[in-house]
Amino acid sequence: MVEVTIDPTTRIEGHHGTTLEVDDGVVVSAESEMKMFRGAEIITIGRKPTDAAQITGMVCGVCFLCHRLCSSKAAEDAARNAGVFDGPPRNAVLLRDAAEGIFYLWNHAIHLFALVGPDYSDAVAGTGFDRLDPLEGEGYLSALENQRTLMKALTEFGGRAPHPVGYLPGGLATHPDPSTIQRVRSRVAEVSEWLGPTDAVPAVLENVQDGAFDPELGEGLHDVVSILAGAAELGAADIGEGPGRYYSNGIFEDPDSGELFFPRGVYRDGSVEHLSRDEVVAGITEDTEYSWYTDDSGGPPTEAKPPEPELGKEEAYSWGKAPRFDGQSMEVGPLARLVLAEQDPFDLRESLGGGAAESNTLNRLIARAQEVLVVRDRVLEWLDAIDPAEPFMTEFPDGFTGNGVGLFEPSRGALSHYVDVADGTIERYQIITPTLWNIGPRDGEGNPSIMEEAVVGDPVEDVEHPLGVMRTIRSFDPCLACAVHVRSPDAEYETVIEPARPGMDGQGCSTGDPPVIEDD
Repeated sequence: MVEVTIDPTTRIEGHHGTTLEVDDGVVVSAESEMKMFRGAEIITIGRKPTDAAQITGMVCGVCFLCHRLCSSKAAEDAARNAGVFDGPPRNAVLLRDAAEGIFYLWNHAIHLFALVGPDYSDAVAGTGFDRLDPLEGEGYLSALENQRTLMKALTEFGGRAPHPVGYLPGGLATHPDPSTIQRVRSRVAEVSEWLGPTDAVPAVLENVQDGAFDPELGEGLHDVVSILAGAAELGAADIGEGPGRYYSNGIFEDPDSGELFFPRGVYRDGSVEHLSRDEVVAGITEDTEYSWYTDDSGGPPTEAKPPEPELGKEEAYSWGKAPRFDGQSMEVGPLARLVLAEQDPFDLRESLGGGAAESNTLNRLIARAQEVLVVRDRVLEWLDAIDPAEPFMTEFPDGFTGNGVGLFEPSRGALSHYVDVADGTIERYQIITPTLWNIGPRDGEGNPSIMEEAVVGDPVEDVEHPLGVMRTIRSFDPCLACAVHVRSPDAEYETVIEPARPGMDGQGCSTGDPPVIEDD
């Protein structure tokens, strides 16, 4: 038996490690270790519910939009349950959908090209797909430019990105005019043209398999399909096998019917179960047996206290909690959403990944690529449905008492915010993130998280370079900043910051003493 530690496991952020037990070249057990304390909830206590959107929106610089929107939905639900709020206006619902849809395109591109793409590039894996090579490949660089275009589109509505300020409980604080909406639409259309038409997927797949490249069918589409082809060639369908249980909060709400484009519910025992909002909320608990938190920091998130650290707790190994639905671990993310929606565009998961509902490393990549196309095809429709002459904001009340839950579905999977408000002040706040669902620790029954289970059985040919395990972990698109946050010991700190001064030699700025100029 050999113990292998991978730390860090992600290409950005860090603060996550995995300890593997390897026997005869195969992983037999794993521990997913989150290395920082999660405490954003504590900062919200004693503040107004409208402040929580700003505070929790700063949780992560990658998932910056989803926390702000989910917090807003939690505050709106609390006010609605208090009988003092009817909901945001139609335009706000449409614009939130459109903005999150654009965010899906931006974030999936980051994952596919920057975070997992290099694993299947020519430079790393010898696949021949040199357009995917990090920092130098034409496809990699082109994706960066198009991500920048999408970020520009997001700033039009939110005021800036990351950490937009326009989205609040009640809707959108700004009032986009027709020209603003058109600028957003034009930028999304520009990226859409780079990506290529959805119906070209079969032809592009054939091109990629034959080593051909036709930019008229979409440069981006060729590169995305190359990632999938490279992963298939390297056996990604045979690693990262999860239990085949999925959960989604659902997202993209029709403002008139309330119907969700991606439905809410769970998939287990081979069947889709579409659940009501109340059924989803009632099914969720968090376990802290192997987490550095007190026992009463766990349990139903509608009741549990904000996270209270218990550093040094016996047998604990993670700052992440262990979310469960009806006591079971659940995989969340694009694969979960598409399985629940019973969508497998072009039968890619069925034909390449061993089955449309199979949980493995390749299918997680395929689902993410499929979702890019599915959402791209709807974003422009949502933008076109916005009526600039109608309101974007409904006045949000102060001083109410009520409890609320915000259910949302960021690109990485199910997110939920829980808030208790008394006389206009937050008394309790909880957050459960997608990364906690996928790569949290074991629960009190000893059951592993989805990722801990998925890497079991993965081959490790070289303990110095466990590439297959890394590919499995990255297929979940973990976002540790959302799941854990910095813990500071009880102490006082003082930092002195010297203002920068323009350099006198044209070489940038200096923080030292100003130069002395002598007169000849």
